[in-house]
Amino acid sequence: MQMFMRLSALLGLAVVGWLLWQQGDAPLHALATVGFGIVPVILIHILQVWCSGMAWHAVADTEVRIPARTYVWTRWIREAVGGLLPVAQLGGEVVGGRLLVLSGAKAAEAAGSTTVDLTVEAVTLVLFILMGLGFAVTAGLAHGLIAYTLLGLAVFVPAVGALLVLQRRGLLALLESLGAWLKRRWPSLDTEGLRGLHDAIEASYRNPRGLWVGCAWHLAGWLGGVIEIYVMADVINMPVTLGQALVIESLGQAIRAAAFFVPAGLGVQEGSLVWLAMQLGLSPATGLSLSLIKRVRELALGLPALLAWHWIESGRWSRFTRPSAAAQKP
Repeated sequence: MQMFMRLSALLGLAVVGWLLWQQGDAPLHALATVGFGIVPVILIHILQVWCSGMAWHAVADTEVRIPARTYVWTRWIREAVGGLLPVAQLGGEVVGGRLLVLSGAKAAEAAGSTTVDLTVEAVTLVLFILMGLGFAVTAGLAHGLIAYTLLGLAVFVPAVGALLVLQRRGLLALLESLGAWLKRRWPSLDTEGLRGLHDAIEASYRNPRGLWVGCAWHLAGWLGGVIEIYVMADVINMPVTLGQALVIESLGQAIRAAAFFVPAGLGVQEGSLVWLAMQLGLSPATGLSLSLIKRVRELALGLPALLAWHWIESGRWSRFTRPSAAAQKP
């Protein structure tokens, strides 16, 4: 698996290099003109991270009360790990669950809330993709996008449905039983994270209000990405309309989600934004420039997040990651 991910990353870097060579100086010149224009882009994404953290908090059910701010900064670190480190994007979810445990959640609660949050995020992504597709259809934009999007949804929607079935039909309870059997057979094996996982997930699903609130927060986060694209294009004097920004962001996120196994989406993000820009009648340089600015924003927010993660794991931030006795549920 590690070899596959390394090959994917190398192939992605090769794609980025080839696109830069194809487009000449235009994308790099656009990137050089950003200057302080990156500040509003960063601020918009901070709001997106905040929305995602609030969504995670809304669906979580823990014995110890963990404040919303914990989910927000944990989401910040979770996104940085998935976006910057040479691991598949799901590595961020593992780190996020680990940080919740350090904040006082049980392992099963952390894994359960992360699983439900991922599911809610995937469901709202489908809605977001349909919004972009709906606009493209009504505006008569890029008929070629419609067929490819429907083909992608034909793969993505059943995968989301399978994830829901896996959680709701007791299959995770079967996984817990398997973990207990393995523990009896090999006592040194650590299966603690599986114990109570099914119950933790069910506790989240027994709170429909939390699920609806989580959906609303995630959808707000997705829509924030549209504003981010719009502002990025304006900063580099390659303006797009809000409708074009909706199509670029929604379908670009769909393609990157489908290629989750590629570390940091290297090459996938760049290639998809170039292709989408061309389908919308924009220059390929516009799509590549937008992707490069996204990369700068990822570094600007991600590197401090990785440092914060190291600080937390070293125990220096214990007063922020350990709940007080007063935080216990009555």
